[in-house]
Parts: sequence; structure tokens; C-alpha cells
Amino acid sequence: MAADQDRFSRVFSFVLSNGIELFPVRMKRRSTGIIAYRISRGGAGGNTLEAGEEVDEATMVHKVLTLGFAVRCSSLDGNTQGLYKSDQRSVREVRREKNLSN
Repeated sequence: MAADQDRFSRVFSFVLSNGIELFPVRMKRRSTGIIAYRISRGGAGGNTLEAGEEVDEATMVHKVLTLGFAVRCSSLDGNTQGLYKSDQRSVREVRREKNLSN
């Protein structure tokens, strides 16, 4: 099932070695109803609420692309999901939105 399309960031995407393109996606926390990008430093236990931060798009972009954080991502059809960072072996390419100034 496809994810809610308005929750995807289009600022950048990760292209995996198998060709699948993943976009950062805002997640809804069930206990509070907050919808935000979930980021973490990754590694063991990185894919947990306790190890992560819930942030806005600008913070997510900075921490993922500049500081090496991981972000929850999904393919547009929702079939591939997970926690990804730009320097993972499975990430072949980081695509940036063309009209971004950086």
C-alpha cells in the first residue's frame, strides 16, 4: 500500500544499489499524534523511538546530509521502508532537488 504522499520530503532521495529510490518520510507517533521526520545516529538500536529525534524538514536535511544521521525512508509505493543514511553500503547515490542552493 502506498504511503500518504504528502508525508514525503522531495528535497533529496537515496537510490539503493538495486535501483529503488527512497524518500525521507514523516512518521506519525501513535501515542501523541505528532507527525515528524525520525532521525537517529543509526547503528545498533538506532531504529527505536528512544534513540531517535522527531524533527522538521530543515533540521532533518541538515543532520542527514551534513552530520551523517540516518532517517526513516520509504519508496513512493510503500513497498521498501527502513532507516537509511548516505554512507550505507546499500545507498548508491544521493539525489538532491535541482533548485536547492547547496
